[in-house]
Amino acid sequence: MAVNVLTQHNDLCRTGANTQETILTTANVASSFGPLFSDTVDGQVYAQPLYIQNLNISGGMHDVIFICTESNSVYALDADTPDITYWYTNFGEPFTSDCGDLLPFVGITSTPAIDLESGTIYVESCMQSGDHELHALDITTGAEKFGGPVTLTAPGFVPSIERQRAGLLLLNGVVYISFASYCDENDYHGFILGYNATNLTLQYTFNDTPTGTQGGIWSSGMAPAADTNGNIYVMTGNGTFDGTNNFAMSMIKLSANLTVEDYATPTNYQTLSDADLDFGSGGPVLLPTHYAVGIGKDLNLFLVDINNMGQVGNFAQEFPAEQYINDVVGQSPVYWQGPSMQYLFFAHEGNAAESFQFTGTNFNPTPLGTSSFYQSNSCGGLSLSANGTNNGIVWENGSDNNLRAYDAINFPNVLWMGSVGTWVQMTSPTIANGRVYLGTDSNVSVWGLTNFLYMQMGIQQPVLTWAAGTLLQSTNLSGPWVPNTASPPYTITPTNSQMFYQLSFQQN
Repeated sequence: MAVNVLTQHNDLCRTGANTQETILTTANVASSFGPLFSDTVDGQVYAQPLYIQNLNISGGMHDVIFICTESNSVYALDADTPDITYWYTNFGEPFTSDCGDLLPFVGITSTPAIDLESGTIYVESCMQSGDHELHALDITTGAEKFGGPVTLTAPGFVPSIERQRAGLLLLNGVVYISFASYCDENDYHGFILGYNATNLTLQYTFNDTPTGTQGGIWSSGMAPAADTNGNIYVMTGNGTFDGTNNFAMSMIKLSANLTVEDYATPTNYQTLSDADLDFGSGGPVLLPTHYAVGIGKDLNLFLVDINNMGQVGNFAQEFPAEQYINDVVGQSPVYWQGPSMQYLFFAHEGNAAESFQFTGTNFNPTPLGTSSFYQSNSCGGLSLSANGTNNGIVWENGSDNNLRAYDAINFPNVLWMGSVGTWVQMTSPTIANGRVYLGTDSNVSVWGLTNFLYMQMGIQQPVLTWAAGTLLQSTNLSGPWVPNTASPPYTITPTNSQMFYQLSFQQN
């Protein structure tokens, strides 16, 4: 089964977890993990890398990563080999803002969304004029599709004051694009625009403060979540709230046509808003079976029953989850069903990453573990890899320019740590098929197991000669590992149609 990452934080619940990672384990990451290569790009990479395995591109089957930059560029790069660009496109000069939290340009900030069936990647770009454009690109060529790009317009929507950083949501043939502002400047609103995915026409519009102001859908890069019934969930920031027309400082449940169905709002919403402590600086994560969780700048963790969100003050649970109040929350929480319990991991600016137990109806408010590393500036993103309920690894992009791998069960035991170069705030790592991909200020870096050799099958029964060492085991990319006691030279016999085989060696 192909392992693809087609949307921000892996799935529409925004769990941040790849639970089909059969190669990376807590043991081999602790012993044999490190940098493999990096590819240079033309700007900062705020968008999470997306990944397609075995894509028919450039005359062959290749694993491909898609990278977007603030210079308004999109790259399709080989995910396994450095310096191979399958296609590259640039949309034109990006916007220049006086808002200091993203300098010097604002181009493509949000994570795109990929429709594998139609072979389309949807990308939002901000142009030098301040206009926003939606692009639908062929994933194999980068060519514009469906008459794109289209300039985003809606009643009351002033593009030059609306900032787009939340990831895109592709749901049932509609691309949903969310907006906040540049540094809370001007009388902006929190907008969601829904565009038809096949003809790029505007279908739905939601303004969360139509008779007020603000209510930005910031999300720290997270995309709106969506449940199996097609309902959409977002959290909103400072601004006007009345529970009738205006829904700032709220977690909102929307229908597919962007009608408010329910909401949850803290009782002290006005106090928080006045203090710039956005309730919705991050985004919600959907938990089994009918809950959503989010954390805002006041450091309280909020649990909501999505079947009855309670409106003002009636949360399923609310408790302080961190110590030091700061300005921007990171992209967590990240959810994982482990071997014996359900875990939630999150990080916050000025604080340490933590893990909590979710019982299925509430959280144990005592942390299971707390990291010794405290994020500064705007928080880096978290992701998780696991093989089902086993070998859970939490990956943290740190403001100290380091990537950390934690043992998810024994959190915060650090399995590995290494430099990423110059980090970019809010960006989450992408983990797929034994490799970790992360964008920085000028490149995309790739990490993996350093004592492993990856072979692309091009001939029958290839012979591998290893001058020193012992072949320990071999596998195709879907596993399982098979011990091998043969002596060199080793003959590899393909057992199925998988393109890649992985061989592990222990040096003498």
